[in-house]
Amino acid sequence: MKQKLFKTRQSTLICIWITVFLGVLLSNTALSQTGRVGKEQMKKLANWVGEWKGEGWQMDQATRQRIEFTVEEKVEFKLNGLALMVEGRGKSADADFLGHHAIGLIYYSLDKQSYEFKSITQDGNTSLSKAFFDEKGNFVWGFEVPAGKVQFTITLTEDTWVEKGAFSMDGNTWYPVMEMRLKKIN
Repeated sequence: MKQKLFKTRQSTLICIWITVFLGVLLSNTALSQTGRVGKEQMKKLANWVGEWKGEGWQMDQATRQRIEFTVEEKVEFKLNGLALMVEGRGKSADADFLGHHAIGLIYYSLDKQSYEFKSITQDGNTSLSKAFFDEKGNFVWGFEVPAGKVQFTITLTEDTWVEKGAFSMDGNTWYPVMEMRLKKIN
């Protein structure tokens, strides 16, 4: 009888330890897949909200020639101000079809203490960029590519949006690859 009682207690103890172990393991896995975002820091981007229209140029990778384009950007807060969604559509000056279509989601990661910019393009490419405001108040974001880094700098006033893109193989010397100038239309 004592042996049976001992085995029952031992089995119960093992079940408790397995439950605790699995609980800790699953909670750590869940925590590693989640993050917290800040609303207060997003107020710095409030002047982005609206519709923007303008033109610009980008460097063609194959020909190393500038391609001129027109572009429209629609920017709106989502999730009660926790995130900013940016949708851009561009057409080259000599074509009547959509050449660029991308969506970006900007939010402030409380865990990383930085802005993050998740972008998705119409051709299926994505990037997750760390972003920040530089000493001049410009919004800077970028990502690594196989041959180096790409970085974009956005300068915004009340009704003007200027965005410049640059490429660097070493992080020191930067080559312009894109520029656009937009006016707020709504």
